[in-house]
Amino acid sequence: MIENIEQTFSFSKFTEICELVRNTSSKNKKVDIISAYLSSLDEESLYKAVLFLSGRIFSRGSPHLLNVGFRTIMQSLFEISDLNKDDVSKIHLEHGDLGRIAEYAISKKRTVTLFRFAGEQLDSLTLNDIYLQFKKIANLSGPNSNNEKKNILKGLLIRCTPIESKYLIKIITNEMRIGSYEGLVEIAIAKAFDKSVESVREALLISGDISNVALLSKSDKLQSVTLKPFVPMNFMLADVMFTGDEIVEYFNKSLYCEFKYDGIRLQLHRFGDDCKLFSRNLSDISFAFPEIVESAIKICKKGSKNESKNAIPVDFVLDGELIGYKDNKPLPFQELQKRLRKKVMSREILREIPVQYIVYDVMFYDRKSVIRDSLATRKKLLSRLLLKNENIIIATSTVVAAGEEIDLNFKKSKSEGYEGLVIKDPESNYHPGKRGRYWIKLKEELDTIDAVVVMAEYGHGKRAGTLSDYTLAINDFKHKTPADKNNILESKIKEDKSNMLRTIGKAYSGLSNDEINFMTNKLKTLVVKDEGSRLIVKPEIVLEVSFDTIQKSDRHDSGYALRFPRIKNIRFDKGINDIDNLEKVENIYRNQFHIRNKVNQ
Repeated sequence: MIENIEQTFSFSKFTEICELVRNTSSKNKKVDIISAYLSSLDEESLYKAVLFLSGRIFSRGSPHLLNVGFRTIMQSLFEISDLNKDDVSKIHLEHGDLGRIAEYAISKKRTVTLFRFAGEQLDSLTLNDIYLQFKKIANLSGPNSNNEKKNILKGLLIRCTPIESKYLIKIITNEMRIGSYEGLVEIAIAKAFDKSVESVREALLISGDISNVALLSKSDKLQSVTLKPFVPMNFMLADVMFTGDEIVEYFNKSLYCEFKYDGIRLQLHRFGDDCKLFSRNLSDISFAFPEIVESAIKICKKGSKNESKNAIPVDFVLDGELIGYKDNKPLPFQELQKRLRKKVMSREILREIPVQYIVYDVMFYDRKSVIRDSLATRKKLLSRLLLKNENIIIATSTVVAAGEEIDLNFKKSKSEGYEGLVIKDPESNYHPGKRGRYWIKLKEELDTIDAVVVMAEYGHGKRAGTLSDYTLAINDFKHKTPADKNNILESKIKEDKSNMLRTIGKAYSGLSNDEINFMTNKLKTLVVKDEGSRLIVKPEIVLEVSFDTIQKSDRHDSGYALRFPRIKNIRFDKGINDIDNLEKVENIYRNQFHIRNKVNQ
């Protein structure tokens, strides 16, 4: 019985489950396999298994980063096995998967190496062994750290069977590709511990930590989930409407009206003497905006007499927009993006691209979560904050009740260099990760589309040798069944997320030469299949695309095409989970002036 328990917690058992999931096409059967496995684990192993199955190494908000690259992995494999470089190239071209190379390499481990590491391989690996070694690697720094990382990795690989080595490398490179994406793991957690899928998803949206949600589900404490310091929660999202009258007719009450800023959505966590900034894709980008971190730490709340001299330190999590702001006007978004590309913020960069953080909501205030409070209540809490520097301000909210008032504010927003308006229901709670008609975006008649690059082609003439033509895709939540065999994304990318992606068009204008060079270098690291003049790539890079109109099209499997698309921005702050969906495209199509007129005639 003891042997069975130990086997359950072993890395070998984990890889067995991964293989079963990979070889199963049915979503329901995948859920059954994962849920049965999760229910058999103790808390320590459950935490690690859920992370690895979700394509993570450490939980969201963790300070640990593995930073093990292609070169370190390949050096480790060559040093412990009789690898043939031609075989490596063939495997990599066929599968685009370092895990397959590792599996092949470990099948050819050298006997002398096995003897040398014999003391380390007496026991089979457990999930906890793997996790602890990952933490050791993440904690390494200094001039000799790469060599130390390689030695730890070699020690792990020596103890692996070929199939274990495959999944060890898949975890390290975040390339599981077995169909166990986070959404599927959520369903499996719910089934394993007899919880509703909705309650598990709600808990994850609040806490941001899927492993912690699994532990709370197992111990029947899901209702106690709360926001954790420095673990970013999902942002509340806005829906789209196209006129002030449409908004007023829908709500039929007074609303908050705020400018829509063209910047980076930013979640600010301040607890004690520490502060961190998280972007839309929940990445820690504190390094890029040190002046905001410094200002946030100085923020206090007003005392009982509402006087500055009675200021009291306070912990909080804020939601807002970070914009470039210079000479009393907003800077173009492209200028702000330059800050994200820098590893070190020099004084020159800080002077060249000054920023301002405009706060419009609060999710945690003074030791408690406030997401279940009304927006009106949350605004009152924001008004109690004492801001020390002008680079953090509270957004101005105007109360409106008529379409004419909204239209006037829209014109004012545009005249001051902003994008438009966001209209908000004062009675609304904060809904993490959900797009609903509590917040409404009002921009120009046609919005922009955030789409992910799924294919790239080499350019011609001055752009020869660079990947400058990009095929873009959006999410399709309505049709989640696998696409037909001719679908580029289904047949060539072979990732579960990809069968919810639908192509919407190609874009090749709008980027500078430097941006095209960046895209070329980045896309070459994401290759799934090389077809000579074009590359099928992992859907990771998000582009914000403007366009003239949207028209119906048989050329793209979304059924629509962007007419005269132009790349507005590379969205470094967004990931595949943030791209727009087919429903938004359909809405924009229906609300185009010529389409509305045709319907109304």
